[in-house]
This record gives sequence, C-alpha cells and structure tokens, in this order.
Amino acid sequence: MNHWQIKEFGKVSSFSGSAFIDGSEVLCLVIKPSDSPELMRYDILKSEIEAWRASTDGLILGKWERVFSEKTPEGLTNEERKESAESFFLSLFEGDQVLEERALLSYLFAISLERKRILKSSPVTDEDTVQVFTHVKTKRTFDIPIVVPSKASVEKIEAIIGELLF
Repeated sequence: MNHWQIKEFGKVSSFSGSAFIDGSEVLCLVIKPSDSPELMRYDILKSEIEAWRASTDGLILGKWERVFSEKTPEGLTNEERKESAESFFLSLFEGDQVLEERALLSYLFAISLERKRILKSSPVTDEDTVQVFTHVKTKRTFDIPIVVPSKASVEKIEAIIGELLF
C-alpha cells in the first residue's frame, strides 16, 4: 500500500525554510525516502538542490520547475501546468530503478499527456502489459507498464502533485 503526503505548492523552501519571493526558481521534487513508505514532495529553491541531495538519501522519482509568483494565488496557468506535467513525466525516466510508484505515476501522466497531445500512444491488445507512448516534440518513445489504478490511488497522487495531472 502506498502512503502519500498531501501538500499544496509551498511558499517557503522545504529544505531551508527560506521564503520564496516573486521570480524565485522553485524545484518541486517527488521523492521516496529510504526510511519511509510514504512518498513526499519537497519544494526547494533551485539553487539548493546540491545541498539538499547531500543531506538526504531519498530517491527522486520525478521533478518539475516553476517560477514562484505571489500574484497568482489561483495556481498554475494552463500553459504552466502543461509544461510542468511534461517536465515531470520526462523526469520519471531519469532514474534506472524500477519502483511500483514510478510505474503508476508514469502511466497516469502518460494518459493525461496523451489527452493534451504531448504524447501519442500505440494501440494495445488485451494481452499487452506495456503501452508505447511517443513524445511528439522529440519522437522519444516510452514503454509504460499498463496499470489499472484505483480511485484512491489517483486521489492520492493528485493530492501530492497538485494540479499537474489533470
């Protein structure tokens, strides 16, 4: 069973506690701590990534960047959401460890990005366990394990990654 930390976009760094100011480059990380079954999200200043990596042994499952703005309390624009979702999806394939959480995240993001026309999918049969998706811009292909997510797991993912998925 997966456990998830519910967290909205931060206004301060999860690492240093420094407040974000307008224009701050923020790196949002979804990690699997080595000492916990719970997935966590950290919002840190982009400049803090090396210090953060040195202080933790958690595995980064995915990440995306955003520019902090106090003027947009309603959240990301549609374009920012699309770019962040695409960036997060691509980052899921930077690591080489196979994890159940990564498979679920990659499948949910693949079908979401297909609806946004960022990815194209290949047809599948009932026997297939993997679906091939092609990134439209780069023509890179991704073999995504077909996962049948429960409603609860989708709600948990939506809670940790905010509004990127839909």
